[in-house]
Amino acid sequence: MDLKWQFNKLAADASWAQSGQTIIVAVSTGVDSMVLLDLMRQQAKNHHCHLIVAHVNHELRRQSEQEQTYLENYCARYHLTLAVKHWPAADHPAHGIEAAARAFRYHFFSGLMIKYQAQTLMTAHHADDQAETILMKLVRGGLLEQLQGILRRQSFASGQLVRPLLHFSKQQLTDYACQHRIRWFEDETNTSNTVFRNRLRHHVIPALKRENPELLLHIQQYSEQLTQVLQLAEDRTNELLAAIQLPGKGYSVSQWRMLNAVEQQAVLTAIMQRADLPVRKSYLVESSQLLVNRGKPSGQINLANGKALKKAYDSFSISDALKVTENGNPSSEIVVISNQWVRLPHGQAIRLRPVTDFHALGGAHMALQLHAQELPLRVRSARMDDHLRLASGGHKTVRRLLIDHKIGLEKRQSQLVVVTAQDEILWLIGVQRSARPSGYAKPNYELDLKQTD
Repeated sequence: MDLKWQFNKLAADASWAQSGQTIIVAVSTGVDSMVLLDLMRQQAKNHHCHLIVAHVNHELRRQSEQEQTYLENYCARYHLTLAVKHWPAADHPAHGIEAAARAFRYHFFSGLMIKYQAQTLMTAHHADDQAETILMKLVRGGLLEQLQGILRRQSFASGQLVRPLLHFSKQQLTDYACQHRIRWFEDETNTSNTVFRNRLRHHVIPALKRENPELLLHIQQYSEQLTQVLQLAEDRTNELLAAIQLPGKGYSVSQWRMLNAVEQQAVLTAIMQRADLPVRKSYLVESSQLLVNRGKPSGQINLANGKALKKAYDSFSISDALKVTENGNPSSEIVVISNQWVRLPHGQAIRLRPVTDFHALGGAHMALQLHAQELPLRVRSARMDDHLRLASGGHKTVRRLLIDHKIGLEKRQSQLVVVTAQDEILWLIGVQRSARPSGYAKPNYELDLKQTD
């Protein structure tokens, strides 16, 4: 069947070219992109579309300038808009140049989408590219969704990214180019067997094609089937996420525990992906262990990029990782000045004032008897091994008090205490007051706390 006829039918079925649309075609001058340009040039003419030809001169090969010149002449001949971007050789990294080049290209394409208010970006990935990509993912390992390979259509920048040639083999494109006398340039780096993709291209895939000439078709069919199954799984996972989501931020630990093991893993994977984090088996295992551990009501699992999954009683979420310390920062101390409001972190202020008449106080106030040697009072970060005097005469650590009051790990790191000049704890702010000894029964001061924001 004629390639051009097949392409035009695919274009019509998918509405790739509609009147008045602006379409960007990424062209490297290889045979695949030159064939795509030829086919889309005719589509644009027939459907009154505006075609933008996007070319990146990577400055990697001696023939790069020849390729750019040829493309300039081609676009001038057919009255096409050409956008060229150079990637200076001085900016090339010593390692990972392929990934860096790809990032550079797509950043350029994204800018063009916005500049020209384009609806579609097209690239010339074909069936052989698809087979290479899926085999690479299979060998290297990773997430199941990566075995979809190259998607035919996906969101990109202000529009969509479409790969119209995924149904066609490299040989079909080469035959079309020869038949229609389309000139193209060969990338000499594609011949080197030092690159894994090239080894697959030159040795593995030809051997598999000899075993089954329908290899490329079957791989594409598997990719499409997997995409459909994963879409169903994503829809179900989104339903589960909505069911366990708490008002505001975070998810319910108890509701997550009610899911089966497969659903639990799917939900954790989706939460990490929503946070733009890599999903690793170790992250999933450690996060699951934390969430199912009823003996540990709070904690965190450090993930990538300075993020962590944090559990605080019946809530868990992903946010910036905390540097968990046993002791607060002793330098973060604030002196409480008599009869003046002193600002504290988190939009609060505190004041110490003398009183003569004592009446019952609570909430944001504390009445207490202080001796001169106990002044000035200070506010500092709480230390987990700090002790607070209890009414029974005993003591309890700050750690235990915070756990008893179900204060989550994140809030513990910013917990403040009011202390005397001798560093005796008077008030675990917002949690519990210290019980003063019997000789301190006549309050002569009052501590007041208020919100300022």
